[in-house]
Amino acid sequence: MRRGRGVREERGSAGEGPARQGGEAVALSAHGPHTTEPAGYWRSLNELADTPAFREFVAAEFPGLEEELTRGANRRSFLGLMAASLAMAGLASCRWPRELILPYANRPEGTIPGVADRFATAMELLGEGVGLVVTSVDGRPIKVDGNPLHVASLGAATSWAQALVLELYDPDRSTTPLRRDGGQAVAANWDDFDAFAAPHFKRLAESQGAGLAVLGERTSSPTVAAVRQRFAQRFPRASWTVWEPLSRDNERLGARVAFGQPVRAHPQLARADVIVSLDADILGFHPAALAHARAFAARRRAEDRTMNRLLVAESGLSLTGAAADHRVALPPRDLERLVLAVAVELARRGVFLPFPVPGDPAVGERGRRFAALAARELAMARGRGVLLAGPRLAPEVHALVHAINSALGNIGTTVTFTAEPEEERDGPEGLARLASELADGAVETLVILGGNPVYDAPADLAFGERLARCPTTIHLSLYDDETSARCRWHLPRAHTLESWGDVRAWDGTVSIVQPLIAPLYNGRTAAELLARLAGEGGSAHDLVRRTFQEGATEREWEGAWRRALADGFVAGTALPTVRPALDAGRVADAVAALAASPVAGGLAAVFLPDASVLDGRFANNAWLQEVPDPITKLTWDNAALLAPATATRLGVRDGDVVRLSVAGRDLEVAVFALPGMAEDTVGLPLGYGRRRAGKVGTGVGFDTYQLRTLAGFHTASGVSVAKTRRRYPLASTQDHHAIDTIGFAERARRLGELVREGTLATYLADEEFARSRDEHGTKMLPLWQEVRLTGEHQWAMAIDLSACIGCGACQVACQAENNIPVVGKKQVARGREMHWIRVDRYFAGPPEDPRVVFQPVTCQHCENAPCESVCPVAATVHSEEGLNQMVYNRCVGTRYCSNNCPFKVRRFNFFNYAKQLKPVEKMKFNPEVTVRGRGVMEKCTFCVQRIEAARIAARNERRPLRDGEIVPACAQTCPTQAIVFGDLNDPGSRVAALHRHPRSYGMLEELLLKPRNRYLARLRNPAPEGEGA
Repeated sequence: MRRGRGVREERGSAGEGPARQGGEAVALSAHGPHTTEPAGYWRSLNELADTPAFREFVAAEFPGLEEELTRGANRRSFLGLMAASLAMAGLASCRWPRELILPYANRPEGTIPGVADRFATAMELLGEGVGLVVTSVDGRPIKVDGNPLHVASLGAATSWAQALVLELYDPDRSTTPLRRDGGQAVAANWDDFDAFAAPHFKRLAESQGAGLAVLGERTSSPTVAAVRQRFAQRFPRASWTVWEPLSRDNERLGARVAFGQPVRAHPQLARADVIVSLDADILGFHPAALAHARAFAARRRAEDRTMNRLLVAESGLSLTGAAADHRVALPPRDLERLVLAVAVELARRGVFLPFPVPGDPAVGERGRRFAALAARELAMARGRGVLLAGPRLAPEVHALVHAINSALGNIGTTVTFTAEPEEERDGPEGLARLASELADGAVETLVILGGNPVYDAPADLAFGERLARCPTTIHLSLYDDETSARCRWHLPRAHTLESWGDVRAWDGTVSIVQPLIAPLYNGRTAAELLARLAGEGGSAHDLVRRTFQEGATEREWEGAWRRALADGFVAGTALPTVRPALDAGRVADAVAALAASPVAGGLAAVFLPDASVLDGRFANNAWLQEVPDPITKLTWDNAALLAPATATRLGVRDGDVVRLSVAGRDLEVAVFALPGMAEDTVGLPLGYGRRRAGKVGTGVGFDTYQLRTLAGFHTASGVSVAKTRRRYPLASTQDHHAIDTIGFAERARRLGELVREGTLATYLADEEFARSRDEHGTKMLPLWQEVRLTGEHQWAMAIDLSACIGCGACQVACQAENNIPVVGKKQVARGREMHWIRVDRYFAGPPEDPRVVFQPVTCQHCENAPCESVCPVAATVHSEEGLNQMVYNRCVGTRYCSNNCPFKVRRFNFFNYAKQLKPVEKMKFNPEVTVRGRGVMEKCTFCVQRIEAARIAARNERRPLRDGEIVPACAQTCPTQAIVFGDLNDPGSRVAALHRHPRSYGMLEELLLKPRNRYLARLRNPAPEGEGA
């Protein structure tokens, strides 16, 4: 069961190759020739316009900077400030809380005090599983990471997985069953429910389940499937409906059209030289996103002097679009027909489909140029390219994509197939049938297993009103939410980290879900509840073991069971690969239907999953609410996303509240102008505007589900926008902690670049293109005598910008590992967020067609650290091993260090955030990291607690530290292995090799601060000039 201590993830090599440039970055055009121009990076439209508001914000980051640059240092004022700070130091000293250390009366067997245990488990999200390893201290799970042995995670974890710990200890979770009579909730217990359920379902069994319906979330659990079969045997006339607000049903239906069977596509990105994505966010919102990100990034480092090429067409700006070498933003009406244009262009290049494709589809000039480029690249890379379509596109589009991949010879090489492991799913139409049955009174008892259909069902179904007509309704969920409020019985569901279960990954591999802690609130799993309703007994553990041992002898399955618990998955359970035959006739009919479908005009709405709350299920998770959206950098909110040109045409700006009208339904929502959005398109992130989410999530953002209907499930046309006179405050971090090298007056004469990038051609011509931009420019002398560090180890970090996709998982991982507090929307709006690592998002180029670069920024641990020299109480000091350290009980909160840090990575506790937490919430704290109080400065420590733990383990084993043995939280969770940590004193370490890499550079290295972090310049691989480029 226990994974054991000292289990370390083996991470592959991170970018060794070459790089240097002479002075200017290569600007990329999505479809035109590649010219050389100044980089001109900008983080927001305000920065691009250099508005007074932006100048004021950056001036606040560097108080008095411009004035000091002009009039120089003032000795009198400096000495006065120092005297005042020393006088106030004693007055401002913080009183630390008194804490007691108590020993075990009887130590639990197998527990070593102070040593964490790690256990393998898994989580299910939207019906797909991913392997996890959870760190537990004294029986408390405190940290979630990816399982390095699991095919779906490869040691990485998403933000949603990292946030499971906070969800587990959420005080707003349901603690007991509730019974509602006449709308009033009455606390009950499981005995009360069992006493009601036994005779009730016995009567239903006598009628073979007539009038009984089950509404469940999508699941791939073999145990739930087995219990469902036994449930159906007792209630053969009962109906079963599966509902997910975010589904991939169009992919399954398109595969059925193309091949006559529902097969599952698996892009093999490691083998693909050319990837063309039509609204497919394979790096962000895909069940295999972690594995896709690892495979994609491995081909972006140019280690063998080659790279893959990514072309993306989409309506919104996604993580995949941000990573693209060529990208075009198209409204949904053009995006649906773009695949037709690609097929026509392929025919011109000798790639013929076994059926005719109507010529000249209406995709606009930009769409035609992209189609020509995509066709050229795919034709030149036959068998080495792949064409992908996203879940919002129609099944006919998916069918044609399969036909094109077949004609190009990509099937079996860059895209493989497995049989779809699940039974047929109904999608929105199935929920519509259930809603109709509820309205007709045909359903007398409805069991809802998870989900929140009253909140996220299509608005035209009026599901909440119809649910109220059902005499007996039972809802199993983590929270007493919108659906629970309409049900007679609400039952607390067991959390993933306190449950037994099983789940399949995207490739079919079965993983065992094992609990890390006994259920805090005595919840039950869906399999347990179903089994009890079916008249069976047994715990969730017994049900999973029963499923596992079917068809095997006790001796065989007992050993396999223990191996599965230790490894986190069941070996040999991946779905077998199939080679389906294309049904050309059915695809031809689908293509004809697609070409004949009407073209909608005007504005269109696109419903988008949210990077923080997903579909709304994580709305009460404060870690996820506060982490900035990777693209918009919004926190604690969603907004109507518009292209800057569209916003200008409508006469609206950020924070203006507009009224959107679609098919007679209205919603008032704030506007946010986002570069890279398609014109005439409104992006509407889902999952906000909850009415019963909990103290954190209730009333946050705007409920865009109100505009989503069956007919406009993925996109809705005919949107009208009307201005109101209201404003709404949006908390965006995109301009926070902006780095300005030497003041606005000197902006044009910057000595260095924060972000450096070039093309593969630039790299091959000059491997050191990213080195110092001004070899013969200003030479600066150090401000003080340098100190030689003599520690046995010299810790450092390297970050490869070519590999970073900006997902933000590192931020949540750092927050979970280092007890970083949540401050709330108002404090974020004031620039007081506490994240130790931030991911800066830069745009380059015109707002309508920008390039995107992500740059993770932590404390740089400068050898010549400017923060250390200004602290009046020596609260920030340097270790002999190169760490810039904070002594919390010395800090008196002058914030001189923050003012003197050019990287803006220090965070100040304006309030005592931990004091507000309830006892159950404090169970999430990492005991190896001090919980900071009010008035204390904090920052990245390179996870020094992990360094010390590894040092102790190596000393106990009488061996030296191994390279890769110490992995900070940010590096451990990174899906692309963009972050590497290690010892510079070991010349063979990965980090030492990356620091020597010709593509490496230091941020603001002209200041001679000697940062221990170095970046590897971003590489792109645009198509060469020519037809269609």
